[in-house]
Amino acid sequence: MKIVITGATGFVGRNLVPTLLKQQHIIFLVGRNIEKIYKIFGENIKALTWNQLEKIPPDDIDAVINLAGENIGDGLWTKAKKARIKTSRINAANQIVKWALSYQQKKPHIYNASAIGIYGLQNNSGNPSVIPPFIETSPIPFGQPTDFLSEVGQAWEGALKPAIEADIPVTFMRFAVVLKCKDGILKKLELPYSLGLGSILGNGQQPFTWIHIDDLIAGIHFLLTHPEIIGPINFSAPECTSQKAFAKTLASAMNRPLIIKTPNWVVKTFFGQMGEELLLKGQHVAPQRIIELGFKFNYADLNALFGYLKSEYGHIDSGNTH
Repeated sequence: MKIVITGATGFVGRNLVPTLLKQQHIIFLVGRNIEKIYKIFGENIKALTWNQLEKIPPDDIDAVINLAGENIGDGLWTKAKKARIKTSRINAANQIVKWALSYQQKKPHIYNASAIGIYGLQNNSGNPSVIPPFIETSPIPFGQPTDFLSEVGQAWEGALKPAIEADIPVTFMRFAVVLKCKDGILKKLELPYSLGLGSILGNGQQPFTWIHIDDLIAGIHFLLTHPEIIGPINFSAPECTSQKAFAKTLASAMNRPLIIKTPNWVVKTFFGQMGEELLLKGQHVAPQRIIELGFKFNYADLNALFGYLKSEYGHIDSGNTH
């Protein structure tokens, strides 16, 4: 397949592109910094600026995977940061749609990254396993977001409306928290947890919906091989857990205690709105559609995740945090 990928230098893209290259796909990577793209991925891809995207006829491309957007968890949510988070996603989607609409005969399939935040946040009272999960058919009050994350998600997916109206196939990939040792959120947690400074945030009962990077990459490949799949797809492990249970799992994998509890007010004081939405609340989301379509998860629950974390972090000792 001939595949255009935007935002490839981010966490997901850095793991996805090598896999697609091994599968002999022809890859075009679109971004702002061509030198950075070639430095990360080598010469087996074709790097383009956003302006150069227009030089590629949409008819020549089988799929577009749009991963572009400002990192939500990198830095406090200042007014300027929130604007960048939202506009970076909308602008990238708008440009892709404008390009795709210039097709002559063949319509490229657009796979647009999204997030489970689109469903809105759930309170952290009670066991998250008893909270009914959001699934792909759960109603979303478009135009009436309940929080910043749902506002971003609605605007992000809404930018693809002109493509859908033109019968261009669009698949929304709604990502949960993506886990990979020494990368993403786990890279940030590795040092404090290895020092025994892991923490239960608030009451720890907020839903923590996650997906292992290998399952995410395999899931994207699954979609590419089933182009008839359009609409929303939840990318999350079948088992939702709580922040407390996840923290215990990570600490146990590192052979470290989990004794610190961080009250809500501390999280809100130091992290503001970002802390309140990302750390103290969450969503219980289930990947109903992709399971019904035949996809199998390798990391479906906390036991599987613990085995992975233990294999990566179990050797950590007090003098070596890797």
